[in-house]
Amino acid sequence: MAETGRMLSVVDGERVVVETYEVPEPGPGEVLVRVNRTQVSAGSEKGRFRGASRPDPRTPLGYYPEPPGYTAAGHVQAVGPGVEGFEIGDRVFAFGRHQSHLLARVDRYGDAGLRKNVQRIEFDVTDEQACFSRLGDVALHSIRRAGLQPDEAVAVFGQGVVGQLIVAFARISGAYPIIAIDLDDGRLDLSKKSGATHTVNASKENAVEAVEAITGGGAECVFHANREAQVLADCVDAAGYGGKVVLVGATRGPARMYLGNLLRREISIRGSHMVSDVQQRYWKWTTSRDRNAILRMIAQGDLSVDHLISHVLRPEQGDEAYQRIVAGPQGWMGVFFTWD
Repeated sequence: MAETGRMLSVVDGERVVVETYEVPEPGPGEVLVRVNRTQVSAGSEKGRFRGASRPDPRTPLGYYPEPPGYTAAGHVQAVGPGVEGFEIGDRVFAFGRHQSHLLARVDRYGDAGLRKNVQRIEFDVTDEQACFSRLGDVALHSIRRAGLQPDEAVAVFGQGVVGQLIVAFARISGAYPIIAIDLDDGRLDLSKKSGATHTVNASKENAVEAVEAITGGGAECVFHANREAQVLADCVDAAGYGGKVVLVGATRGPARMYLGNLLRREISIRGSHMVSDVQQRYWKWTTSRDRNAILRMIAQGDLSVDHLISHVLRPEQGDEAYQRIVAGPQGWMGVFFTWD
């Protein structure tokens, strides 16, 4: 009898259910991963639900009903023909949906080699900590794109998991001051643990004026780590003369702003999304190298992420978790599902 697995699925873009499926055998170039933990990426996965998903007129519902999921940690259960470099029992990080078993190709994803689907966990970290290497590589890549230097004044708009990790890497980089901006006091309390020297609740005070007061005229580097595109206007206004604004992750949509400060202060805007996993002559920081660096920093105690774990849930609690995530940022941060 074939092994049965479990997975989370979205029904009608509104609710999450647990479904079962027959666990497949790995094909050529694939490994089968028995998953222990999966991590939610709220910014990306909100797009699986009605009202927040990217439109797709080809579907009857008018949106793209993609199953939820992002990051997984587990061990190799089976190895397909022709696979080299992986053995049964290896602990691995993988891209995948929220499910108990997943197939992963061992070669790079896509013709451009944008990322590796699976890589071995070489460090003594927990499964939850290992999962942070994925959102962590988004944050670390933005730090590299910013060219951040010790003693640079930094402001980070948005204190979800990625924003928290940007704060942490800014601290490791020696930046000062490090100003965390959000609308939720609970998240700002976590920001202090991540490394923020100052916090600003933008629902209670003018964030731009607060940043200017703390820095004496504007931050040298401002990170937009917020799902709302319009926050870019505040990021530009909060940057000082010659400053940098770095757009992080997968923010979409238009933003309206007054261009005066952008021009007069000669501010540069940089995008930061994903770097190729093929090392380039001009860019040596591949995603897999960044993830290994993050895992090493966690294992050595240089990077703390455990305070960002708010929930470790059973799959049957999936609908409750996503309804809370869609409702707003209060009361949660790093959300995981356990598939033990």
